[in-house]
Amino acid sequence: MPAPRVFPPAILSGLLLWLAFYPCNLGLVAFVALVPFLALARMEGVSPRRRYLAAYCGGLAFFLPALQWIRLAHPMMYFAWMALALTQAAYFPLALALIRRLDRLKWFPFPLAVAVAWVGLEYVRAHFPTGFPFLKPLGLHQLVGFAWYYLGHALHDFPALIQVADLGGVWLISFMLAAFNAMLAEWFFRSPALHRALRWPLERRIGFNREMWSASLAMALFLLTYGYGMFRLKHEDFEKGPRVVAIQADFAQDVKMGDPIGLFREYNRLCETAAIRRPDLIIWPETCYSPEYTASTAKPGSDLPEAIKNGLKDNADLERHAFENWRTNVLLGSGLDEWDGERTWKYNSAILLNPDGTFNDRYDKMHLVPFGEYVPFKGTFPWLRYFTPYRHDYSCRPGEKRTRFAIMSGDTQYTFGVLICYEDSEPYLARQYNLPDGVDRPVDFLVNISNDGWFRGSEEHEQHLAICKFRAVEARRSVVRAVNMGVSAIIDSDGKIQALPHNSVAESVHHVGPVTDRVRIDTRESFYAKAGDWPAAACWALIALGFVLTRRR
Repeated sequence: MPAPRVFPPAILSGLLLWLAFYPCNLGLVAFVALVPFLALARMEGVSPRRRYLAAYCGGLAFFLPALQWIRLAHPMMYFAWMALALTQAAYFPLALALIRRLDRLKWFPFPLAVAVAWVGLEYVRAHFPTGFPFLKPLGLHQLVGFAWYYLGHALHDFPALIQVADLGGVWLISFMLAAFNAMLAEWFFRSPALHRALRWPLERRIGFNREMWSASLAMALFLLTYGYGMFRLKHEDFEKGPRVVAIQADFAQDVKMGDPIGLFREYNRLCETAAIRRPDLIIWPETCYSPEYTASTAKPGSDLPEAIKNGLKDNADLERHAFENWRTNVLLGSGLDEWDGERTWKYNSAILLNPDGTFNDRYDKMHLVPFGEYVPFKGTFPWLRYFTPYRHDYSCRPGEKRTRFAIMSGDTQYTFGVLICYEDSEPYLARQYNLPDGVDRPVDFLVNISNDGWFRGSEEHEQHLAICKFRAVEARRSVVRAVNMGVSAIIDSDGKIQALPHNSVAESVHHVGPVTDRVRIDTRESFYAKAGDWPAAACWALIALGFVLTRRR
């Protein structure tokens, strides 16, 4: 008997998954993308080597094209692109192994097995190797991982299907999609014509009762997700909060680093233009202000002062310029050098200035990007620095405090939390701002500042915005994004885009201009903010139970 064709279905699934995300953004394809891949779970006459190699090829078929935007940051980032794609693709054969293990239990529905395995590994992918909360008592915890391209992220354009994120995060959306794919796969498994065409014999025939139970489970998950979403979307109009302006210019990273004076001039121009209408808050993108370059140094031929070593608290030039030209609250994204009495530390920070130009408060980025903001294991493997975009020691120190900034709008005080760069891809940080911290109440809204000029107008810009929508729903707080090169936006707490710098998401990339509107204030609580990543914990509990029971058998 000819060997079953295992590579075409696996690779087809990888390509379908790629279609579900940007640049194609065919989100509904996610409902069927895993169906060919899941055929590998039930084939007979296939060696383990061929089965899992095919699954790995399916992962490569997705991650290689999906992550190609990484290479645009710097020539050395070609290595990072390949390394990340090769490691992320390994989760496909791991998922297949877990699915097959759980599928041995006759009482365990196939959609449940697929959803449990897929979501469990998405959680691992988001935190591996040192981002797991249980490592905190051991002193080994550092926010790290790759929280992009979850299955649930494909549905960002369908508000009714993502509201369930305030119960269990994006994990519940991925769970529903994985179960739905498994239901369709079981239907296809029963097609004799399909088996003959692709030589997909089953390891065992599926009982009709089990198939009906599986279909009922998957359809119930979909209907509950949709029904809950429609219920959550029916609410009174949100209160209108402070008027904010997120300014966006268009600087590629090499231009940004090579012309800091030009960078300051452009963002200062946009800031001064926005300040004419006296908004309550103007927001600059990440690292678009340097303490070395203030108004007095932005003139051609002027001497540059030494770098400020005190976190901007005593930068007289900046305070004077802010008072004379901006006269409103301004949030600056800045790279800082700070002297602690023994050595100088680098920080990626957000600094809030009051309308009189004085220093208000500061947030230091907590979730640093490996090879972008620090070199992992550089003491043990110093050669790793050659795979970074820099040749100098640029390593940043992670922040330790979730700062809650406060501003006034008329007679009302509003508070907000800041997420810098890819911190908006990490669910943990955003949802913490929906909780009281023992002193202050939950914040009124969130701000994300980012510098996406590394990626030169690729699909990274749009995908980054799509992921940020889930943070708004999970935390039930509007998010204001200020992003160099785009896409800046205001997202309400239902995950809907409220304002863009231009007519559409695609046209907003490379656009120079402001995003202006009043932030919508949502006072709803979030169960996910309180309960945390319970869906992932439940999945791993079921996986552990499945291993124990199958081992006994």
